[in-house]
Amino acid sequence: MQEWFDKVKAKITGKPVENKPTLLTAVATDYEVNLVPDVKIQMIKALKMRNLVLFICILVSAISVGVVLVLFSIKSGQDIAMSNQDKRLESMSIKMNDYEELDDLVTIQRQLDMISQLSGDKPVLSRVFGALDVVLPQGNDVVQLSELRAELSEDTLRFEGQADARTAPLIDYRVLEALKKGVSLSKYDYGRFVDAMGNEIPTWCINEADANGDPYRDGENYYVWWDLSMKGCAAVAKGTTAPEADDGEEQVELYYNPESEVESEEVEVSEGELEKEGVKLELENDEVKVDVDDVEVRKEGEETKYIRKNVKRVKIWRTPQFETWHKSGYMELNGNISGIEHFESECTRYTGTMQGGDGNVAKWTSTNDCMLAPEGLNVLSSTNGRDESDNLVLKFTATVNINPEFFAFRNKHMIAIGPMGQNVTDSYMQIGGMFTREARECAEGDTECLNTATSAEEGE
Repeated sequence: MQEWFDKVKAKITGKPVENKPTLLTAVATDYEVNLVPDVKIQMIKALKMRNLVLFICILVSAISVGVVLVLFSIKSGQDIAMSNQDKRLESMSIKMNDYEELDDLVTIQRQLDMISQLSGDKPVLSRVFGALDVVLPQGNDVVQLSELRAELSEDTLRFEGQADARTAPLIDYRVLEALKKGVSLSKYDYGRFVDAMGNEIPTWCINEADANGDPYRDGENYYVWWDLSMKGCAAVAKGTTAPEADDGEEQVELYYNPESEVESEEVEVSEGELEKEGVKLELENDEVKVDVDDVEVRKEGEETKYIRKNVKRVKIWRTPQFETWHKSGYMELNGNISGIEHFESECTRYTGTMQGGDGNVAKWTSTNDCMLAPEGLNVLSSTNGRDESDNLVLKFTATVNINPEFFAFRNKHMIAIGPMGQNVTDSYMQIGGMFTREARECAEGDTECLNTATSAEEGE
């Protein structure tokens, strides 16, 4: 081994090696022989990796400490801000509670969310007169009111009046009894008007009475007019395509039956307008023909004019046209109506049964369970008196509880129905003859007034 080292040294230094006794000595040189180079390289890499990991850990720890400090400062700031807000709210609460008109200013909880329901429950005072008009006796016997109080919060009417029998037998309490029975038999009806496709027609599109306030009627059948000129009321004939809406206009979504009775106005249109709408103009036997029904071609001398009939109003029957609609397939025996504009009642139901030898005649019946005053009329007192014409009359005080559904604003197209079938629509009121001056008490010495019976029991 010593000889090998000597040879290596001789090659490095360039000096020959003296033959000396072999001695094991340590010689310091500037060179190092790496006997395990791969292991050392791996160790160096491991040291570098250790240092890198240590640096990253220190960096992450520093960042974490910084984040914690920032979050702590934010939390402390929020606590201070919330504490200040709590003090402010407490101060404002004390001031508000000391305000005398607080109840008038604070909105009831969820009131805004229930505004539609509140509006629907709002009572309509004018319907009071419609109810009275149908329950008061019809004919020569007269019942007039001298005072009327409407407690709409309780749906109660309290009135004072006088009954006067003007047909035999001339017994005034008989008239009052007729009033009681009339009230107990009176009903009401409401619902919605729909087009030929079953879509609801807006309430403002419906005209139920003429300029005098009289409801539209043909014999015993009532009807209304659907005004197509109002905003949101436009319609086209069923089976036709609605024109595209211009900017700022709503698309037409209502339809009427082409066989319905309508009122139209004539408007002249040009060939250019017709061609723009896609209307075909054809020449046949020296005459111009169009392929649409609402345009009429008129020849005036050498000039050809195109006249369009614009529908302004459509008649809608409130009471069904039973036989006509049934034969045309618009109304079934179970009362279902489709294919034609009509009134959908919430109270009245219709049914039909086929009769006759050949079974082609239908008999129709109707039922209505909406009672106007389910509890009837409650007479509080009655006594004899004299009216302003010095006629002997029966003074009375009475109350009646009206079904709250009759007054509710949400129930549209309301109608009161009397015991004899007469009715008063929501837009029609006849109150001229309902009221009169209060009757006088029986004067001392007026034997006829004092001794006349005021009730059936007394008359017996």
